[in-house]
Amino acid sequence: MAWENHVVVLRLGMTAEELSELKIKRAIYLRMLLDSAPKRLQDWVDEDQLEDMPKSRLFEWVAYDLECLELEQIEGTMTAGEEARYVREVVEFKGFE
Repeated sequence: MAWENHVVVLRLGMTAEELSELKIKRAIYLRMLLDSAPKRLQDWVDEDQLEDMPKSRLFEWVAYDLECLELEQIEGTMTAGEEARYVREVVEFKGFE
């Protein structure tokens, strides 16, 4: 719970423009993670038995699900202006510096 309090404090200290920038950059980062999912998850399907699965593979699958959910939430809260900027930045994205 303490980390959540830190997030609230950080958000309170940010301007609306900074929050918008953070939202867009986070969404781009999540897209990058989702693009890497085929390599991370390889040929695993969710019908595989959990008992036989390496824990690292299970972790990657759970992380993938959480990444999808978070991206959906962020994209769902974007204003029209943020969405236009997001689309433009996704097209221009060449990797993180």
